[in-house]
Amino acid sequence: VDIAAWNNQGLPSDRTSSENATILCNTERWPLIIDAQLQGIKWIKRKYGDDLKVIRLGQRGYLDSIENAVANGDTLLLENISETVEPVLDSLLGRNTIKKGRYIHIGD
Repeated sequence: VDIAAWNNQGLPSDRTSSENATILCNTERWPLIIDAQLQGIKWIKRKYGDDLKVIRLGQRGYLDSIENAVANGDTLLLENISETVEPVLDSLLGRNTIKKGRYIHIGD
């Protein structure tokens, strides 16, 4: 039922897109989706609309943006991640973050 609704929302009907959408919508952890054809990104942006924060690794203040999104429970899309993830993000992907008061610190 969900897959048909996702397809109506613009998700491509191929198996990989359906699997990625299932992971995205049902995971307890932060999902890492590979979208080589950039079709899923369009669907994600439509699905979350203005509630989605989109950043690119390496842009000015990207780490602060990630920390704020995690601390506030915001939905965040990191675009253009290469095959190797920057070491500073290892703790985030492994959910090894440090919470100090109202803030979450990532990295050293």
